Amino acid sequence: MPIEEPSAHTTRGAYSAPRRIRETFIAPTLLPVCCICRLIRDDTRFSPGRELWVTQQTYRKNHGVNPTELALTHTYCPKCFTKAQDTVRQYFREIGTSP
Repeated sequence: MPIEEPSAHTTRGAYSAPRRIRETFIAPTLLPVCCICRLIRDDTRFSPGRELWVTQQTYRKNHGVNPTELALTHTYCPKCFTKAQDTVRQYFREIGTSP
């Protein structure tokens, strides 16, 4: 018997002139969350200009799914990744110059 992976299905409305279109949103099996700032990577990007990294409230508003109810995986957003790299580089500079 195959094991079903967790996912959330919701229907959300998208406005399009002159009629309203219904779309089905299937939440990802794993939702990527920055382990430092807790922003969520929203890979769906239904509209051009939408941010790739969003808050939990924005994700819930855009998709009608509570991110805390999904399986999360930890990653870094670009800003936090750069900070983490700088911290690691600084650490290795300090231990490399120690007696």
